[in-house]
Amino acid sequence: MAFADLVNAMDTACIAAFGTPVTFTPQDGSGPQQITGIIQTPAIAEDYVPGSVQGTSVVRLFVRFANISPPPQHGDTITINGVVYDVLEVAVDVQGGAVLKLRTT
Repeated sequence: MAFADLVNAMDTACIAAFGTPVTFTPQDGSGPQQITGIIQTPAIAEDYVPGSVQGTSVVRLFVRFANISPPPQHGDTITINGVVYDVLEVAVDVQGGAVLKLRTT
């Protein structure tokens, strides 16, 4: 089995176990879609509930970038628990994962 396949299997298992469903709305007009991602610890010091976005204005969300079409980009939005976040940055890894850096609108 190739390394990329192993990483994909690991990412998929982690997202299934720890993922949070969110709504991804691309700016291309294709309409909102449900995706699942893992909310990571805030990059800056903020009071927060681990594994949630409660009380945070900046969120890092790990997703399987290779499974999302169209791929997220700067200016798209992600809605988590009714809170809308703008996608500020997309840090893609070579194995098909990405961390979306989000900020409340």
